[in-house]
Amino acid sequence: MWIPALNTKDKLYRKRLSIAFINFGVFLIIFTGLRHHVGGDWGNYLNQYNRTIPNMNYLQSLVHDDPFFWFISRLNYDLGWGMYGINLIVSIIFIVGLYRLLRQQPNPWLGLAVAFPYLIIVVSMGYTRQAAAIGFIMLGISYLKEGKFWRFVLSVFFATTFHKTAVIMIGIGMFQKGKGRIFKIIATLFLGMGLWSAFLAEDQAALIQNYIVAQMESSGALIRVMMNIIPAFILFYTRKRWNKLFNDYNFWKFIALASILSLPLLSISSTVVDRISLYFIPLQIIVFSRLPLLLEKKIKKKRIKLLILVYYFTVLSVWLMMGTFSYWWLPYQNIIFYNLL
Repeated sequence: MWIPALNTKDKLYRKRLSIAFINFGVFLIIFTGLRHHVGGDWGNYLNQYNRTIPNMNYLQSLVHDDPFFWFISRLNYDLGWGMYGINLIVSIIFIVGLYRLLRQQPNPWLGLAVAFPYLIIVVSMGYTRQAAAIGFIMLGISYLKEGKFWRFVLSVFFATTFHKTAVIMIGIGMFQKGKGRIFKIIATLFLGMGLWSAFLAEDQAALIQNYIVAQMESSGALIRVMMNIIPAFILFYTRKRWNKLFNDYNFWKFIALASILSLPLLSISSTVVDRISLYFIPLQIIVFSRLPLLLEKKIKKKRIKLLILVYYFTVLSVWLMMGTFSYWWLPYQNIIFYNLL
C-alpha cells in the first residue's frame, strides 16, 4: 500500500502515470493472479476444478451457471495451467477494469491506495468469480463516464457470465446523462429483463429459499456496508462542489442511495446484501480520490490525503489482525517464488 501512498502528490502523479502506474498494475496482476493457496475460496475452487472440470466439455461449460468462468476453467484445464491460469485471467480482467476507472480520476494513485486494502487484497483474491464480474462492472462504469452506453451494456453482460448477481448493475445505465436518455432507460429495462431471464430466472426460487427464507448470514457484512455508507454521506455533503467540478453526480448519487439502503436490508439477508454491496465499492474510490479537491477550500489537500491513507491503512491492519478468515491470506505465497524455493 505504501507505493500508491507515496505517489499521491498532485504534481508528481501525472508524470509517473504512464510508467510507474502501469508497472504497478502489472505487479498487481502477478501479485493477485499468481497467488498460491491464498484467499478464502482457494480450497473450494480447487475442489471444483479437480472434480467438475475433467467431466465437462466446452459446450457443457457454456450452458452451466456463470458460463464464461467455467469456459476459461475448461480451457486452462486443457492447457495445463490449472488454478493459476484461471486466477491470472480473472486478475487481468479485474485490474484492467480498475485501472480504466482510476485513470478518469483526478488522482489515480490516491484511488489505488483506497482500493488496495479491501478491493484488491480481500475481494480480488477472495471472490474469484465475482472479482471478474466487478472488473467488468468497473470497466462498464468507465464507459458510461465517456458516454459509451453500448460498451457499458456489453461489460455488464460479460460480468453476468462470471457471476449472475452482476445483472442488477444494468440498472445504473439509466442514470447516464446525454442524448437519447429515454431510449437508454427503455433499453436498460428490456436488457435487464433479458439478462435476468437468461441467467437467474431458473434459479430465482432456489436463491430466495437459500438466501432469504433460510436467512443466511455473512460475518462482517455490517462493516463492509458501512465502508460504502461513509463515502455515500460524503457525496451528499459535497454535492454543490461536486456538481461544479464533475458532471456525474446523479450517477453516483444512485450508487450512494443503494449503499445506504443496504443497511436496513441486512436484517433480511446479510449474505445477499454483502454480495451486492461489493459492486458499490467503486464509490469509495471515486469519492476519496476526489475528496482533496472537494474540500480544498476548507481543509488542506495534504491533510485530507493523510487522513484517507491512515484510514485505509487502519482498515488493512485491523482486517489482517482481527479478520475472521484473514488467516487464509497469511502467509502470502506466489507460485513464482514458491517454485524457486
